[in-house]
Amino acid sequence: MKGTICALLVLAACLLVTSPVAAEDFAVPGDLDGDRIVSDEELEASEQDFEDGKISSDLLEDIRHIHENYPRTITDSARKDVTIWMPLERIVVFNSETVEVMRSLDAEEKIVGVGKYTKEDDIFFGEVSELPSIGSVWTPDLEAVFDLHPDAVFVYGTFMNTSVDEIQETLESADPDMAVVRLDCFKPESYRDEVEILGAILERESEAEEYITFYEGALDPIEDAVAALSTEEKPSAYLESWTDYRTATEGAAWHDKLVMAGANNVFGDLALSYIDVDPESVIEKDPEIMIKLCGAGGLNFGGYSEDDTSEMESLRNGVMDRPGWDSISAVKSGQVYVLSNDILGGAQHFIGIAYLAKLFHSDLFSDLDPAAIHEEYLTRFQGVDSMGVFIYPEMLA
Repeated sequence: MKGTICALLVLAACLLVTSPVAAEDFAVPGDLDGDRIVSDEELEASEQDFEDGKISSDLLEDIRHIHENYPRTITDSARKDVTIWMPLERIVVFNSETVEVMRSLDAEEKIVGVGKYTKEDDIFFGEVSELPSIGSVWTPDLEAVFDLHPDAVFVYGTFMNTSVDEIQETLESADPDMAVVRLDCFKPESYRDEVEILGAILERESEAEEYITFYEGALDPIEDAVAALSTEEKPSAYLESWTDYRTATEGAAWHDKLVMAGANNVFGDLALSYIDVDPESVIEKDPEIMIKLCGAGGLNFGGYSEDDTSEMESLRNGVMDRPGWDSISAVKSGQVYVLSNDILGGAQHFIGIAYLAKLFHSDLFSDLDPAAIHEEYLTRFQGVDSMGVFIYPEMLA
């Protein structure tokens, strides 16, 4: 670990020496004493410079804007205080979830570099995926980051902490003026706060408020209705990842989403967050509903990548045909579904929760239309056409 950090620091030092970008390029316009704050006196000096013809009207307006609105200090998801001294214009984003939220806030034009998985998801991210790659949090290309001369870098807040800590230490050591902001943008418990944080530091407060209103409008009625249910009124459910017999237990995100949607997770009381279970134990638990995920690993189909349900159908049939599983209640009733992780993980988790709630409590949520929520999200906040297949068999509205 120490060797890795040292190597990254050496790389950063070399980049600093060879970089053509001078320190003054990161100076705050209008700041004369180097404290990165435009004081009243410094604003008056800039106004005098404008009258004397030394600066343009556009630059004066920028200085006034900074004087009135900056600095801004936020606490990110790693509980670190980050101060933004001037408007962010060049941002590198490692995690695609944050890219997606930035697009919801109409701020994608500020992005100058993206991570590996945003690059690979060219169908959903479109033109954003064509931006320069800076690797992933597992294998970051820090030379590419520095070549882009960002004034901020966004990384995960509480995920892959060891790798992200190394990235942050290297970047901040090489360039103390570069803001490193840590946000997850995929966890329901912190999602609203992170959208507000992005709204604040991107000057997209009204867009963030609009998006949060939409998000809460989709999710809050589900949470309120589920909160009124007794344990006996919730169906038992088994969720299996794209890896056979791998499921989620208490403390895992998938477990939390099952609970939010109103189900009792049949393996919710086991230790660890994600665990491989024995096929016989699934038979013994006898779940009423089964969810099989696709869209990752060896089951990388469905979701935004295609509109053909044949592979999802084949996957469902294979699950139902497992030896001895014909005795499971979910199989006998046909309550076995294949769900794309595109809408259960990441920034779109609320859409997946809506689908699950509809599956678990069709009577309670008779007016709930997950597909309509999904379409509105895509067209209104992502600027993309409705596309793809996300659940099989298809649910009735």
